[in-house]
Amino acid sequence: METPYVNKLRIASVHLSGGLISLSSLQSLAGGIFELPINPEQYARNFKIKYNCPPELGGSSKSSEQQFSEVEPEVLELKFTIDGTGVIPVEQPAIDLVSQAFIAADSDGQLAFVTAKLAQLQLVVYGIQSESHRPPFIVVNWGKLVFLGVLQDMTQTFTLFHRSGLPLRVEVHLKLLEFKMNNAVAAALSLLSPDLTRKRTVKASDNLLTLCDEIYETPHYYLEVAKANGLTNFRKIKAGTELMFPPVAQ
Repeated sequence: METPYVNKLRIASVHLSGGLISLSSLQSLAGGIFELPINPEQYARNFKIKYNCPPELGGSSKSSEQQFSEVEPEVLELKFTIDGTGVIPVEQPAIDLVSQAFIAADSDGQLAFVTAKLAQLQLVVYGIQSESHRPPFIVVNWGKLVFLGVLQDMTQTFTLFHRSGLPLRVEVHLKLLEFKMNNAVAAALSLLSPDLTRKRTVKASDNLLTLCDEIYETPHYYLEVAKANGLTNFRKIKAGTELMFPPVAQ
């Protein structure tokens, strides 16, 4: 039985070369993807138009007409919470590597959840790429929102701590500057849409190869799906297990 997947806001780092997005980056279902544990209550999109305002001419008190200069890049503002108190459990299965690891961790290990998620977020949006020697391009995807840009500003406000000093809750504020994409890039980014994500409850007669063939029309993604779901033995999956089948670049 297929059940709807609860869409989570995702932030992914991608590579651009010659105006095209690197599909190999999108084909990794877990690497380079930060998925929010708690969806934001809102996000803001800021649009600006720049005008040239020439000085007054001939001593006249009447200002000259403002001249259009350019449309400035859009700015996307995201505010969200990362909570490690356990009040809101990490949903299973998780698409990003940190969430996968902490689902199986004991209570002491879970205390480092916020610290690990922040390190993951910083690597995705802020880490210098070895190939280009610059911060990465970032894709933000939630529902119908697909935004490609670069990090302009990141603020982390810590609001709750464990007695050991480890942070248990942090408010994150991101400002991202739009990068204009061409049609090929836009088409590639559409593959990230969580609308394409599915959850499937395994029946006794199911196996991962046939499920992948049914959902992706090819069994070739079985290893990636096993990795995304934290499976160590994909040949024997217990009936009743819920598996996530994320979107892939085909």
